Amino acid sequence: MSFKIKRSNRTYILIAGAGVFLVAVFLLLFLDFTHHKIYPVNDVSQYEIGTYHEDMDSNWTEVSFVFDDKDIVFSYPLTEERDEPFGAFYFRDADINKTLVDVKNFNAISVHLEAEKAQRIPITLRFHNDSYINLSKKFPEISITKVIDYKGPGKYRIYLDEFEIAAWWLRYHGIEKETIDLGKVTELKYLAIGSCQALEPGESDKIKIKEVEFYNKYTKTYIATGFFLGVLFLGLFLHYKFSSNKKTIVVKPVEIPEDKSQIKKADEVRFFIAENFQNAELSMYDVQKATGIKTVELRAIFKDELGDSFKGYLKTVRMAEVERLLIEKPDLSISEVAYKCGFNDIPYFNRQFKSIYGKTPKQFRNEE
Repeated sequence: MSFKIKRSNRTYILIAGAGVFLVAVFLLLFLDFTHHKIYPVNDVSQYEIGTYHEDMDSNWTEVSFVFDDKDIVFSYPLTEERDEPFGAFYFRDADINKTLVDVKNFNAISVHLEAEKAQRIPITLRFHNDSYINLSKKFPEISITKVIDYKGPGKYRIYLDEFEIAAWWLRYHGIEKETIDLGKVTELKYLAIGSCQALEPGESDKIKIKEVEFYNKYTKTYIATGFFLGVLFLGLFLHYKFSSNKKTIVVKPVEIPEDKSQIKKADEVRFFIAENFQNAELSMYDVQKATGIKTVELRAIFKDELGDSFKGYLKTVRMAEVERLLIEKPDLSISEVAYKCGFNDIPYFNRQFKSIYGKTPKQFRNEE
């Protein structure tokens, strides 16, 4: 009589899956993907930074800025000499012939703002223009604007396709916006954050700029999805690999010679258990009583020659027979199989089976 039993490697699957998951989390949280930070930067001298206001001979909006730790604070009292006064703070490269950033790899911008009174804050992007040459030399770059509805301090994230060509720019050049293909303009030369459009002439405000950054808004979603699918694939692969290549323990058949005095004690123990494992009350005392082997020696036989404790070895034999009956005797119910193999506690049997095979007895039978 021979027995074999398969043991699940679910632990290895869980460890491997958890390892990949942790690596994914680390990459997502601590590595930067497809972004370009305009501010803050280590060396602000790489920029020309400043302010501008209305084109007036006098009494214009007086805009100023200061550095407050790492923040830029620009303030202004809007002039009362104009119906639509404005002022702004801007970034451009220190070398005016260079590009501030090429936005072709980005689809969004994030600005972290904090204002005292502002409600509508315009963000203006001005791009280098090679495509449209019949423009005024004074404003040869193409300007696009998005007005932020300011709700309080924090980050405001905007898709680049939400920006529109500035109305003043179209009026100045006398052209229709439909004639401009913004897909052709990607070299950003100039970025400005303007005064609030909702304030009346004569009112004052301060706007604090904490961060300005271009990024791909979907990058982390793509990466997270990719890692999720990767973890899922790895889990399925490991499950398939280990479930189809499980560790096997074989209980060798015992050949009983006519001269029983020649039987080794270990074989005698194995033979007795093979003949009596169906007994749910079988104990090591029963083995000792039947074989006449002393307790100390019997424990040594289980440990050194059978490679397990009495309970562990008995469970191995019982589960091997459970496996055989589940496969070869489909007419037997799960409970009948359990009782025939020495298990009189069905919930306990189910837990033990799943801990070894990684699935329920019913699932095992259906898959075989």
